[in-house]
Amino acid sequence: RPMEPHIREIYRRIRTELPETQILYLLPFMIDSVEEKKPFHNKLDEYREILENIALENGAKVLDLQAVFNEKQKTIAPSELAIDGIHPTNLGHKIIADAIEKEIEI
Repeated sequence: RPMEPHIREIYRRIRTELPETQILYLLPFMIDSVEEKKPFHNKLDEYREILENIALENGAKVLDLQAVFNEKQKTIAPSELAIDGIHPTNLGHKIIADAIEKEIEI
């Protein structure tokens, strides 16, 4: 897992250089608007698990955007959330912003 040392180094630097920083880690997601990309969920889930574990080990709060979008896809067509399955539409960005707002103190 070549990314792990880099992610761990980012957290080490934050803890060392900005010890009072609170982190909200947004786990990556994929929206099912492109049929051909659906098989990538398995690989993405592996990375998401690694990223979540490292975040939690380092005291970060984690927001699972995949879970957020999985719930939204029950009532909203995936193509309305991200045409290419990766880059959110305006509605997709609004959903992310609302989810973040629920997690942070404003």
